[in-house]
Amino acid sequence: MKSIFSDIDAKTITIALPLILSNITIPLVGFVDNAVVGHLGSPIFLGAVGVGSIIISYILFSFGFIKSITASFTSKHDGSSDKRNLLLTLYQILTISLFISFIILSTKNYIIDFSLDLFDAAEDVKLNSEKYLSIRIFSVPAIFLRDILIGYYIGLQQTKKAMFIVIFINIFNALLDYYFVLILGYGVEGVAIASVIAEYSILIFILLAIENDNILTNHKFMLNEVFNWDTMKEKIFFNTNMFIRSFILMTCFAIFMKMSTDYGVVILAVNTILLNFFFIFSYGLDGFAHASETMVGNSIGKKDYNLVKKSIISTGKLSIMLLAVYLIFFITFDRSILNIVTDIVSVKESASLFSFWLYLIFVAGTFAFWLDGVFIGAMKHITMRNIMILSGSIFFFLIVFLDTYDNHGLWLSFLMFFVSRSIFLLIALNRYLTKI
Repeated sequence: MKSIFSDIDAKTITIALPLILSNITIPLVGFVDNAVVGHLGSPIFLGAVGVGSIIISYILFSFGFIKSITASFTSKHDGSSDKRNLLLTLYQILTISLFISFIILSTKNYIIDFSLDLFDAAEDVKLNSEKYLSIRIFSVPAIFLRDILIGYYIGLQQTKKAMFIVIFINIFNALLDYYFVLILGYGVEGVAIASVIAEYSILIFILLAIENDNILTNHKFMLNEVFNWDTMKEKIFFNTNMFIRSFILMTCFAIFMKMSTDYGVVILAVNTILLNFFFIFSYGLDGFAHASETMVGNSIGKKDYNLVKKSIISTGKLSIMLLAVYLIFFITFDRSILNIVTDIVSVKESASLFSFWLYLIFVAGTFAFWLDGVFIGAMKHITMRNIMILSGSIFFFLIVFLDTYDNHGLWLSFLMFFVSRSIFLLIALNRYLTKI
């Protein structure tokens, strides 16, 4: 009997599976955050961590492209066996990331105050969110370093190394959550402290990479070229377009959470929990997105455009298969999962009423996640930027137009954001495939 999986599918799974396993642990940290805080007896703490998390995620995910850009350039240079430019790219992305970190930490008080003012949340929620953010923001430099190292390993298709790093950091974070919140009783501050300590453990892996991969010891002369405009401008242009894309994406999430605060503490807690379910889904699908990045980028570096097409088809097919697994799991066990996350009856009852929107977003979002990886690997950052601007505009319009439908209108607007992204990306993919 002929297998439904081709050789290229097997390669895709080999690359993606470690990333899927590791990526699932990323939102599980948020899941654990909600679980430990959700048992403190008040939805105020859930709401506070929810607001604080969306603000720090807004900052971090606005620059989340650092990992993908590193993977894209690494895979391209690895495909063309250009070790020299591969290492130069690492130096330049590191330089850009450290500069961004300096700006964020230098303006942290203004960022926190301004961000919290945008949320019309209860004072108790805002006060606890401020406590969380004032600590959590110090993890920014470590997270950027982590993303560069993981992007480097993804680009080289050494995804087991990336998996080990991510799983270690997130399990460490979850254990520290339990210790600082439930044992020491530090509340929301304990959640933030746990995250900061866990993220800085990346320094251990960086030292190991320097020792084992000779990242900094080869081609030392290239340090004089890091600030060369001719080699730096491509990264800056790529970074700028991806920042615009990521900024709009996170603005949509931030508006979603801000609107959630308008419907009361219970709805805020519900939407926080459902968004964490969404993140579990999206990070799993990102495994195939990252596989798309490295496989498409590597094939382009080799100038093997037939392999580019095969990689796109393979990652798309497998993304849809993973979608089916997620839908079966969440639809079957949604109530059991809610019981684990919180024991607040009003939150669990309301979450059951809105969960069907989440499953529709799972379907619509699958194509967006997959094609993001394809276009990053192909370095089509201008296309990605323009599509995000258009889809974001649709979301903003619907938020206003559907305001009278309260939380259902909010979720419908969010759904159409993903539907429009997927449609526009599919159209762009068809155009791209006809040109190669």
